[in-house]
Amino acid sequence: MLTKLREGASSWPAKVILCVVALSFVGWGVGDIFVSRGETTVAEVGDDAIDIRDLQVAYRNRVRSLQSSGIRVDPGTDLAHRQARLALEQLVQDAMLDQAADTFGITTSDATLRNAIVNNEMFHDVAGNFDGNVFAGILSMNGLTEEIYLASLGRDISRGQLIASLGALPTLPDELVRRITQYRHEERTAEMAVISNDVLVALPEPQEGELASWFADRAGAYEAPEYRSASYLLIHAEDIAGTVEITSEEIVAAYDVAPDRWIEPERRLVRQARFTTREEAEEALALPFDEIVSVDGEARWLRRSDLLEELAEPVFATVVGDVAGPVESPLGGWLIYSIDEVEDQVVTPLEEAHDIIRGELALAQARYALFDLADDLDDLIASGASPADMASTLGLEMKTIERVSARGQTENVGSLQIVPETPEFLEEVFLASLSFVSTVLETDDGGLLVVEVTEIVPARARVLDEVRNEVLADWQAERQTELATREADRLARSAGSTGDLNDVFDFAGVAFAVTEPFMRHSMSPVASLSFTTVEALFDARPGETVVRTSDDGRHQVVARLVDIIDAEHSPEDVSAVGDRLRQGVIHDISERLVSSLREDVTVSINDDMIDQSF
Repeated sequence: MLTKLREGASSWPAKVILCVVALSFVGWGVGDIFVSRGETTVAEVGDDAIDIRDLQVAYRNRVRSLQSSGIRVDPGTDLAHRQARLALEQLVQDAMLDQAADTFGITTSDATLRNAIVNNEMFHDVAGNFDGNVFAGILSMNGLTEEIYLASLGRDISRGQLIASLGALPTLPDELVRRITQYRHEERTAEMAVISNDVLVALPEPQEGELASWFADRAGAYEAPEYRSASYLLIHAEDIAGTVEITSEEIVAAYDVAPDRWIEPERRLVRQARFTTREEAEEALALPFDEIVSVDGEARWLRRSDLLEELAEPVFATVVGDVAGPVESPLGGWLIYSIDEVEDQVVTPLEEAHDIIRGELALAQARYALFDLADDLDDLIASGASPADMASTLGLEMKTIERVSARGQTENVGSLQIVPETPEFLEEVFLASLSFVSTVLETDDGGLLVVEVTEIVPARARVLDEVRNEVLADWQAERQTELATREADRLARSAGSTGDLNDVFDFAGVAFAVTEPFMRHSMSPVASLSFTTVEALFDARPGETVVRTSDDGRHQVVARLVDIIDAEHSPEDVSAVGDRLRQGVIHDISERLVSSLREDVTVSINDDMIDQSF
């Protein structure tokens, strides 16, 4: 089927710039091609098996999503295990839904598959048309065949049809939707101030033995992390662009094919006056332009393309210092223009554009060459080559990293070595086994990555003397926060529901002020009003004061509820809430379906493999 697509799609010259797109192909069972299923099966769902490599891809997708939100996920941590379990749960659920779709006879036609592929912008050329070469290149870089991709896409579409069929629900009761809308849109105001812990209490000092006891309960948080060393290849198009040969003929052709790019068009500094009739405009021509009262604003620099053609012609035909017009505007009325200044057209000659064009063509060819380079690397890996061998054979640069943690910190704090910022780098280093050369990975920024772990230094417990300063600072911060919370709460209670909080906290140098109205489930208009404080205020009655530690842990938020404002909402608000409730019901039904499927489908999970891999 895809062969026909290629025949029908427009051709894309090999040297056009490709935007290298990273696909998140989840759960496609690529491991079957290389290894026996039993050796890498992490879970079985009925007669279907989930490969550990599919789980690793799904896990990486979850980790990247968290990292894009600023959340670091270190291999071996509870968070990493949690993400792996969640990723596996999704794969198990997908497998169950696939089986349910088969049971219900839900299939995907060739026409549906074709439309999904042709309309996928990741497979388009720069003109926005489907390109079979781009399609094949992206699949090849991700180690996929058309058959695997089409099968996966068909399953995705069938699952979507199954879930969509759950949306045939009756309308939710209007009164239910109205009350929930009112609940969600209720607003409150509070009298609030943020007070530093340092102002409320002094920095405490630990008693004899107190620090050691505190450290003993938290020793795991201070252990030295696992460090790893690795050899690696990380290649981007920019790294190999310098080796690409570009002929003078190619540069001239690229220059000639886009002449407008190298021309800075003529600009004119223009003032405009508008009139209702032609007679009024002609009378104004007898006056100095500065004396015309209907001049529209200040002079503006204009290119010919900035004006309608009917207006551009007279404006750009008039010499500097003269007045153009009267000209009838297509938008109504009559115009005259004062041409105050002219900047002539500037053409960048080929000699000046030469290096720019050469660099762009080289980079374009280098990006395209990454597809072939990925294949070459795959072949060398299959032959047992190390990163050093690959670098020597292909003329690439192999790099090393010595004893780096999953957070990118080196064991030697004074080390000047540079850890690649590519997120996939540390992920792969800490997923790979010792002396095992990874597969070729495509990075999100369009590069190719191959890693071989050369050393693993296990995590170890540290003694107090190694981290005494860090432990002391943490103990003081925690203890000071506890004492500051108690003190702020004591002072707030002394003010009662009507006392002046400014008087009670006068020593702190802060001023209590009434906030803007805020809702329980939206971002507060007050930056320091955290969700925990908002939650407490929505549990309070007017006059009650709540004390909560700020998100940074260094301040106390003291807030007294002032007013409860009845919700105001529009029909659009009610409709939006109804839509969200409907989606929630569909989600619940979907979970019920999966739960029901679990009763009929046997699921077995290799927990040891998960623990060892994540």
